[in-house]
Amino acid sequence: MPHVQTRSSASAGLGFSILFAVAFVASSFLTRRVEMAGAGFTELWPAGGLPIVWLLVRNSRFVGIDTLLLLAAAFTANLNTGSEAEIAAVFAVANVVQSWLAVLLLRRWCPDVWHCGGDRALDSPKVVARFGAALILAIGIGTALASIGAVLLPATGYDSFDATASGLWFGRNLGSALIVVALGIMIGQRVTAPRPRPRLRGEDAGPAELLAATVFTVFAYGLAFSFDELPLAFPLLAATVWFGARFSTLLSAAHSFVVGIVTMMLTLRGIGPFAHVEHADVGFMIAQFYIATIAVTGLAIATGRDERQALADDLRRAQEETAYQGSVRAAVIGSMTEGVLVVDEHGDLLMHNEAAARVLGLGDQLTRQTRFALSSWTVDGVEMTAYERPSARALRGERVDGELMVVKVVDVGDRVLTVSAIPLPRDEVNGRSRAMVLMRDTTHEHANRQELAAFAGVVAHDLRNPLAAIDGWTEMIADELGAGSLDAQMTQEFVSRVRSSSRRMRELIRDLLAHATSSARDLDVSRIDVTAMVNEIAVGRAATGFVSATSIPLVLGDPVLVRQVLDNLIGNALKYVAPGEEPKVVVCGERTDARLVTIEVLDDGIGIPEEDRARVFDEFHRAHYREYEGSGLGLSIVRRIVNRHGGSIEAHPNPAGRGSAFRFTLPAYDA
Repeated sequence: MPHVQTRSSASAGLGFSILFAVAFVASSFLTRRVEMAGAGFTELWPAGGLPIVWLLVRNSRFVGIDTLLLLAAAFTANLNTGSEAEIAAVFAVANVVQSWLAVLLLRRWCPDVWHCGGDRALDSPKVVARFGAALILAIGIGTALASIGAVLLPATGYDSFDATASGLWFGRNLGSALIVVALGIMIGQRVTAPRPRPRLRGEDAGPAELLAATVFTVFAYGLAFSFDELPLAFPLLAATVWFGARFSTLLSAAHSFVVGIVTMMLTLRGIGPFAHVEHADVGFMIAQFYIATIAVTGLAIATGRDERQALADDLRRAQEETAYQGSVRAAVIGSMTEGVLVVDEHGDLLMHNEAAARVLGLGDQLTRQTRFALSSWTVDGVEMTAYERPSARALRGERVDGELMVVKVVDVGDRVLTVSAIPLPRDEVNGRSRAMVLMRDTTHEHANRQELAAFAGVVAHDLRNPLAAIDGWTEMIADELGAGSLDAQMTQEFVSRVRSSSRRMRELIRDLLAHATSSARDLDVSRIDVTAMVNEIAVGRAATGFVSATSIPLVLGDPVLVRQVLDNLIGNALKYVAPGEEPKVVVCGERTDARLVTIEVLDDGIGIPEEDRARVFDEFHRAHYREYEGSGLGLSIVRRIVNRHGGSIEAHPNPAGRGSAFRFTLPAYDA
């Protein structure tokens, strides 16, 4: 199968080459021979352009069937126009050489153009300049070969160089090449380009304008070629400029092609301003260079417009891409929970996001003035100088990663921030250094870390005491066993002391666990009968004779956590009584407003010193740490649970006499 496809492709290519050869020979019948003092330099107009298009489209190689067919076709065409066999052979060789040289130069100088190595059209004046230079050089060399051959062959009748005849050859081939090759490239590129293709008429021009430009061209050429003796050729360029400036390059090339054919055909028939020059050969040469001029002019104007349009499109796309990237950056930065600031060395705030204003406690407003109103401190309490701040260090080229600092904001307070600062590329336009500052509010995290550190210290201290007691008593047991003097009474005493210490350790661990989970557990709220819960707690503590509860309104809360609150408060009330006295605990409550129930736990115990009433809810603070055992966590757990329910708790003296009153609020339950 691959062999069959290769043979089929080769057959199609050969057929295409034969078609080009036939078209080349047929074009010779469209013109007639003009006698130039017996020179034999024919006016075969398509000779310069059609062979170049042929070789480009076929992607031909110099040694191949296309070169042989081109040589034969050129020889036949020159014979058909009246040349002798010898001069026809010379001209055929010159045609082949200039065509191949043009193809090679186009492939080298215009590698991005369609079938010259790329797939682009003639789309810029720079490409048109290289295109024209390649054709001028190739056709100039072809003209030189033809002229030398005409002089060297005796049959031509020439014994010296004829500048006019050589000019005719050069002008004829150059005009043909500029128009035919340009049009062939433009058509081929458009046909093979993927869809969607640009509008053939152009992006800005409409059908009415195309019709007007066509009518103007017909009128201008009709006027110029009707009045032979009047110098009316100058308006003809206006039509070329119109098509080049307003319509597509392909349409402009087609316009130059049609105008070129019409100009040559009318001039060959003795019509128009170029046919009435004193010497006919000079008139033909002027007409040919006129065709080359309109071809170059049209291409230069059209491709210049294409280049400007391409630049405008690139600029528009770049602006759209920049706007899109800017919107993406703004969305990303705006959605960040970390604050972002960009500052320069003059102190100007170039950019910030809303998170930065929130982190600094300034709502959604942040200005240069508010930024400079902030004081910066280290976490150790030392005020930072302007030189020491992370932003200043980053402006000097230093990278700062995750540094803790305290910012004092007027009317807001202190905020602990984790700050990173990164140097940015220098603003060379304004000559300023820039830096980006990232900040995250870690006030609560820092407080939690400090609390955890204190918590760990107290835990280590409080656990050490019962462990030391256990270690001491077990050592005494070992000593007594070793001495053989351990009796039953002493053993019971030692075991009792060890059990007491382990119980204290167990209670401390229980309180530590409750403290750790009191703020982490999700609330599971429901209706709570506080009176019934108080009675259950009293029964559980075997204190029904010491605890009483009045009718308390129903509350809405987490039963497990609310039970923990009441159990802690009732347990403390039963615990903190004077030696030898019985405790008395009363729990009462009332609806104080539309949404809260206030509950009081009153006792007649030893009370709380006035200076300790606000601090008893702090972790590990104990007002009577010498006389009574405890972990110092119970009331902090109570406050944390009450706060999570949206309430508050306070400690007061018992208004009925001695002792304390703990007053707290919980949400009221409404059926």
